[in-house]
Amino acid sequence: MSGPIVGKRRLRAELRRLRRERELTQDLVAAEMEWSLSKLIRIENGTVAISVSDLRSLLAYYRVHDPRTVDELLELARAAKRRMWWDEYRPTLPAQLVTYVGFEAEAARVGEWAPIMFPALLQTRRYAHATSETESERRVEFHARRQEELFGREEPPRLQALLDESVLRRNPVPGDEALLVDQLEHTIEMAQRPYADVRVVPLNAGYHPGWEGDFALLDFGADDGVLYRQHLLWEEPELIAMYRGALDRLTERALSQEATLDLMRQVAGELK
Repeated sequence: MSGPIVGKRRLRAELRRLRRERELTQDLVAAEMEWSLSKLIRIENGTVAISVSDLRSLLAYYRVHDPRTVDELLELARAAKRRMWWDEYRPTLPAQLVTYVGFEAEAARVGEWAPIMFPALLQTRRYAHATSETESERRVEFHARRQEELFGREEPPRLQALLDESVLRRNPVPGDEALLVDQLEHTIEMAQRPYADVRVVPLNAGYHPGWEGDFALLDFGADDGVLYRQHLLWEEPELIAMYRGALDRLTERALSQEATLDLMRQVAGELK
């Protein structure tokens, strides 16, 4: 069963496909349905959810009569209206971040490149508080809940986290070595979970795609994915393919998982 965000995404893609298959313009469909053009555009862009009754009428107009297909699309419309745990955070956190976490909840793989700090999915609460002067308790709570919901499932997504070596040594609170030791030990524990692949890209790796900044890439299978970069969401297939390639090249430059664990243990030991 699809969740609300992925369900809405799949539905809008299918509605666009059906309209284009029948060689209909948005203006013509809007006129025939007695909708405003902006309503149809917002439905196809995913800005608003379509009601079940409107969807039934639209499918009838598109001559979609197969009961199984109709039922599947109606279920997607219902899923788009389903409330999830992250919805309670929408009034206080950036919309793109909350939407990204909704996508993340249904991804088969979560890939992250972290050149500055440990990624949110690996952060302890103390580290999360320390890494931003503006980090609110609400945001820290959100990321803690995000970790709990994602990794507490029977089948968590595959996690691929690539960290620049400098991240291991960058202490957000100088003098508080215990904070960074706790974060390193937590990451070591996470890295040994069966669904996790945590690796360090060493400082001597030379120039690589990660020099352009951090990013996260969600995979849903085949060529379907979502990119989160510079606090924005991107879904263009060409961009997804480019960043998949970037993750692959970073993985090639990274230490093995065993060498990564050894390095993190070494750094933690130096700080104790």
